[in-house]
Amino acid sequence: MPNYVLLLSYVGTNFHGWQVQPNLRTVQGVIKESLEKVFREDIKLVGCCRTDAGVHAKEYVANFYAKKEMEPYKLLKALNSLLPEDVGIKRVWVQEGFNARYSVKGKVYVYRVLNSFSRDAFIEPFVWRVPQKLDLSKMQKACELLTGRRDFAAFAKKEEEDKNTVIDLEEVRLSKVEDIIEISFRARSFLRYMVRRMVGCMVQIGLGRINLSHLEEYLSNRKTCPYTAKAKGLTLEKVLL
Repeated sequence: MPNYVLLLSYVGTNFHGWQVQPNLRTVQGVIKESLEKVFREDIKLVGCCRTDAGVHAKEYVANFYAKKEMEPYKLLKALNSLLPEDVGIKRVWVQEGFNARYSVKGKVYVYRVLNSFSRDAFIEPFVWRVPQKLDLSKMQKACELLTGRRDFAAFAKKEEEDKNTVIDLEEVRLSKVEDIIEISFRARSFLRYMVRRMVGCMVQIGLGRINLSHLEEYLSNRKTCPYTAKAKGLTLEKVLL
């Protein structure tokens, strides 16, 4: 049975995340439905990670096995003719032994904050608009504190706390172009809510409502981070293969 690999993108606005859930529209659900129309068999679709409701993906990797053989380019065309406009297949290939969950070497998430009282309808679905002026120097110091091998239990969703919460956060980088602040995070894996809570904390620091000592308390697990940035500002930007 050939093992097909999909490189895809999606706008998460109208999805309840990646993973199939009963009676809810999910990315995995709509792709699985289209695949089963093409192959006329039950398909088990494996994704590289879960994303929450409203989170986007510029790059996402999934794989599945099928009894029927099909040329990758024909499958790409067939899927893109069936899928809704908020999901797109960018590339298809066959690779034996590849597992989207375990074979991926890392991921890069980017969170975008629009730091302005202005509002742009074209980017609104992809940013968290924080109109008050943010102190970027303090936020940069927060990036430096977060970088490295740390226990991020204080930033994880509650059910994640029973898992290994030690993550090697290889890079946290902050940049600003005009009014848009981009914060990128690179690691092999992430905990649920981890990026959104780190950004939520950083924005509170940038607003002067809390200081870096609060972040140090969260990293030492003396307190749970109570701040969660909006989902729509978060994009899975790149999957490292």
